[in-house]
Amino acid sequence: MIYAIIKDSEKLKEKVREFFKGKGFTEVDTPYLVPYCNPDSNVENVRASFKDFSGKELSWFLHTSPEFFMKRLLALGMERVFQVCKCFRSGEITELHNIEFTMVEWYRVNGDYKVGMEETEELIKACAEAFNLKELRFKGRKCSLLKFERVSVEEAFKEFAKVNVLDREEVIKVSGEKNYEEGFFKLLVDKVEPSLGKLPFPVFLYDYPKELSAMATVKGELSERFELYACGVELANGYTELTDYKSYKEKFKEKGKCAVDRGFLNLLKEKPLPPCEGVALGFDRLLMLLTGRERISEVLPFSVENLLKEASL
Repeated sequence: MIYAIIKDSEKLKEKVREFFKGKGFTEVDTPYLVPYCNPDSNVENVRASFKDFSGKELSWFLHTSPEFFMKRLLALGMERVFQVCKCFRSGEITELHNIEFTMVEWYRVNGDYKVGMEETEELIKACAEAFNLKELRFKGRKCSLLKFERVSVEEAFKEFAKVNVLDREEVIKVSGEKNYEEGFFKLLVDKVEPSLGKLPFPVFLYDYPKELSAMATVKGELSERFELYACGVELANGYTELTDYKSYKEKFKEKGKCAVDRGFLNLLKEKPLPPCEGVALGFDRLLMLLTGRERISEVLPFSVENLLKEASL
């Protein structure tokens, strides 16, 4: 079983690398151990303690994504970069989450989230071809790869949650939550995502309300952001990226001092990032859908879930 998992994982990694190198991307490595926490309030880092050369105790973080160091590379002149790396997020152990997981992340100068959707579709089709598949599978569901649909968040909420997602008061009232963001996520999880999971093809959900912009460019009431769902599983998240110093500084400050990436901000003080897009894709989840397995632990030789059981013996 473990041998089969490792073989499938290596096959997928080889295809991912072949895909990006064929498009002129450079594979890069960035630090796993970083002095800054993730600025997203919904994401919790795993802390890591160590000593410096003088014996001083330091407490840093294992990165949740290589995002900001990869963006430093764009700021320093690189134009197309990708990475296949381990990431770490505390508190995330479910059938679709492992605290330690593998991410495929890439950034392209002079692209936007529409280009990101096209690249993501191409990548998944190429990976499926490597496994001689024309569909993804998860818990009896099948997702044909012959077409990928693009549905706006506004359209999806209107059809599946019966609300106008841009009417903040309506979303709060229908969801029963205290604020708009919590109401949005409740309706997304309870109404929209289950409905997307029943569709027989992958769906790009795009144009998120500005409150849910994360690090995406905002135009009017909407942010240029997408998420990809296949067989009900969220596979990828992409943006037309923010590029200016002021926007990033404000985003970092929302979470507090630990999230203020000084090195990145110093680069942006000199000049903004060039126009660019970025995408993060869950490697383990994609492998799970390509091999028809039903839990992320089934595609990991040594999952945290299984190690917790082992440690409690």
